[in-house]
Amino acid sequence: MEDEKIIKLDSYRNLIDLSDKDKAIDEIMKEYTKDVYLLAYSFVKDQGFAEDISQEVFIKCYNNMDSFRGDSSIKTWIYRITVNTAKDFLRKRNFNILKFPIMFFDRFSDEHSTEQKVFNNLEKEELLGTVLSLSTRYREVIILFYFYDLKVEEIAISLQISVNTVKTRLSRGREKLKGIIDLEGGDLHG
Repeated sequence: MEDEKIIKLDSYRNLIDLSDKDKAIDEIMKEYTKDVYLLAYSFVKDQGFAEDISQEVFIKCYNNMDSFRGDSSIKTWIYRITVNTAKDFLRKRNFNILKFPIMFFDRFSDEHSTEQKVFNNLEKEELLGTVLSLSTRYREVIILFYFYDLKVEEIAISLQISVNTVKTRLSRGREKLKGIIDLEGGDLHG
């Protein structure tokens, strides 16, 4: 009989018993639903499609739970599934990128005045619009690194590319962002 697979969630607040798939998927969904949705949305820019992709991601997680080896964190594994599912969707649909909502930044909220919140939201929306203007190869590493706080190694695993490729894309993406901001004559930070 196979040993029970019990792993910690990335937040280290719970243990997940992967041998009980129903309970495990409930815990995974509680922890990652919002992040999976937002990551999917960063690719497709449509609420309905992002919801569909999110559902598909969790179905894939459930169906493939037995294949999770623990070589990476659960978070990295789920993000890899999300990225691949979103890319598959885009390939199938030849989908055009639309506008990204400010709700992406909900998890970064803080205690400021209403005026400061409005200013910050406009600044974040402008920054995100600039990030979204980058090609997919640069956009995905920047979003995973800066907005999802993944390490370079985790991004490499999630995107199934080498660590050096991630570093190169981050560097070039930053350069392109700086060039766009300079061209627009703006400074997103005041």
